[in-house]
Amino acid sequence: ERVTRIADGVVRLRLAAPDGRPLPRWTAGAHIDVECGTPERSRQYSLCGDPADADALEIAVLRDPDSRGGSAWIHEQVREGARLVIRGPRNHFHLDESAARVLFIAGGIGITPIAAMARRARDLGMDYRLHYCGRRRSTMGMLEELQALHGERLRLHVGDEGSRADVATLVGRHEPGRQVYACGPVRMLDAVRAATGDWPEDAVRF
Repeated sequence: ERVTRIADGVVRLRLAAPDGRPLPRWTAGAHIDVECGTPERSRQYSLCGDPADADALEIAVLRDPDSRGGSAWIHEQVREGARLVIRGPRNHFHLDESAARVLFIAGGIGITPIAAMARRARDLGMDYRLHYCGRRRSTMGMLEELQALHGERLRLHVGDEGSRADVATLVGRHEPGRQVYACGPVRMLDAVRAATGDWPEDAVRF
């Protein structure tokens, strides 16, 4: 239905059913499989829109310079009006809506599932904070939307502005009822794992 460039190398796709019927409902953290030209070239992309929107599914895709054909195909071939074959949604990255406090940490395109989770946390009135890390603002998609939704609960860490995230400080100590959700580059996730190595398994989700 719509293709929008939202950051350097990132496009956001809004997918609607050709016949206008409602699409399957989904929960924050879910993804869909997208056939990128052929059934053999199927890729998983996290849903980043509003779970309450039954009219469409939204994904954001970073063009990977080492792409094996998936992200490059989407950037080069998909235009408004294109027909895509998708499967899902499925969710292997669930938000525990009973958590007392939640810390979301996203790096780069890892904002996609985290954005949906943070929106859900806001809608539920949960106690949460969202930290979004990137090298430059121009590479960080959805900034205006996130700032409008989360206000002071959102903290940006922009590398070329000198505000790199100190993951260990962000994570802090384990507290009962508090959970951390992280999605992003391996280096960032390794830092979260190092900072939470002695935490209960269900307190940290990647």
